[in-house]
Formats: sequence, C-alpha cells, structure tokens
Amino acid sequence: MVEKLTFSRVVFNILNYGFMIILCFVCIAPIWHVAMASISDPRELMASSGFILKPLGKVTLKGYELVFKNKDIINGYLNTIIYVVTTTIVGVILTVIAGYVISRENLKLKGLITLFILFTMMFSGGLIPGYMVNKELGLINTRAVLIIPGVINAFYIIMMKSAFEQLSSSYEESAKIDGAGPLTIMLKILVPLIKSTIAVIVMFNVVMQWNSWFPASIYLTKRRDLWPLQLYIREILVQNDTAKILSGSDIKGKTDFTSNLVKYCTVMVATLPILSIYPFVQKYFVKGVTLGGVKG
Repeated sequence: MVEKLTFSRVVFNILNYGFMIILCFVCIAPIWHVAMASISDPRELMASSGFILKPLGKVTLKGYELVFKNKDIINGYLNTIIYVVTTTIVGVILTVIAGYVISRENLKLKGLITLFILFTMMFSGGLIPGYMVNKELGLINTRAVLIIPGVINAFYIIMMKSAFEQLSSSYEESAKIDGAGPLTIMLKILVPLIKSTIAVIVMFNVVMQWNSWFPASIYLTKRRDLWPLQLYIREILVQNDTAKILSGSDIKGKTDFTSNLVKYCTVMVATLPILSIYPFVQKYFVKGVTLGGVKG
C-alpha cells in the first residue's frame, strides 16, 4: 500500500528532515572542530578563532605524541578501562538477575519491591551521607569506591524487568516441562531473547563510567594513581594545566603555542574510543529501549 502524499505530509517531511539535518550538524560540528584543531599547526591554531573546517597549516601529530608520552594519561586510560569493564560485567549480571526475579508473577511482595526500587530512582541520601557510608566501609581512596556504588542502577533494573515481562510465558512453561530449573530458564531460554536490551544497558554503563570524573574527585583525593582518565582530562582543561605533558619535550620555548594543541588532542584521545564503539551498537538502541514498553 502506497501512502498518498498530501500537502501537510510534504510540509512535515521537509520540516522533519530539515530539523534532523540541523541536529546532525550541531552534533558533528564540535567533534569535527576539535579533530581538525588537534592536527593543526600550533602557531596558526593559537592565532585562529571560530570554527575550524580543515587543518590549519601543516598537518602534525605532535600533540598526540606529547599526550601519549605522558604517564598520567596512560595510567588514567588503564584505570578507566578497569572501572568500565568491572562495573559493566558485574552490573549487567546483577541487573539481569534482579530484573528476572522481580518480573516473576509468583514473587511475594513484588509490588512493594518494585516500588522500593522506583523510590531510589527519585530520592537518594545525597553526597555527604554517601561519603560517610563509604568512609565507614573503608572504601575511600581505593578502587572499590568507584566500582561498588556504580554496579547497580535502578533504571536498568526496571528496563530489564519490562524486557522479561514482555516475553511470552510459554517459553518458561515449556522449559519447566522439560525439567529446566529457574537458573537454566533464565540463562539459556530468556536471556538470549533480550540481547538487545542487555546491549543497551552495557552501552549505557560504558558511556556513564567512561565519562565519570566527579566521584573520583571526591573519593580519591589521596590516590592520584587511581584517577580515571576523565579526571586527568579535567585537570588539563579546566585548571589549564598542560605543564606535565609539555615537560621534558623539545618545545619548551613554544609552550604557549602548544598548550592549546595538547588540549584538543587530549579531548580527542578521551572521546575516540566511545565514538568508535557507538556505531556498532546503535542499532540495538531503539529496539532495546522500547522492548517491554507495551505489554500484551
């Protein structure tokens, strides 16, 4: 069946496509600007202003060379990878289990448990009580203080619960007839059917942990060696501290020109991994987020 294009439909399509093109430009333009600036000549970059459409002067990778020579950046990368991998793996496992349990119809106090989880999405103890709890548990200035509080997210549990509830009960009933237990049903029957939702939760976890810097700035005040990458990036960009990256280089007399280049390169180094992964999982987003939105 071919839909008839009315005047209102044509106007809507024009406005819709026009808005999406503008939105894409707004999202891509800053990334392009930073990417072109990061490979530009330092002197011309310092003298320029406004949007950079192409590299200024001779293309150079000197900024990236300086960034990757810095031990703090490498250490920050390793720390961030540890935090991201640990919280994602543990978090997804716990989220799947929690979502499966509270999605069962025969669970006692199911409504009360769900309400309690929803309550934590809207209200929290706050920064000071959280700090006091972590201090009493001996987690301050350890890796655990960034891993343990971040492994469970109430919103992800509700997403997983909805995904399980969307599945037909016949899957579970047929598995029980064949003698399967709850763990087998969850892992071998139901989990493969909600892979798109799990992929979305994994991506959300990765992005959130990769960009996280505030908890580390509060809880790792005495352990700089445990800082994630984003906290080093903040130090360079917000505090305008590029001295450690430029120290020991052969451009000491050009520090004023090179500091801007180093900042752009640092931003690209921190952003590229996420930009590289996102296109491969983007296809799961709409399906994974909407799965379970309508039950029946």
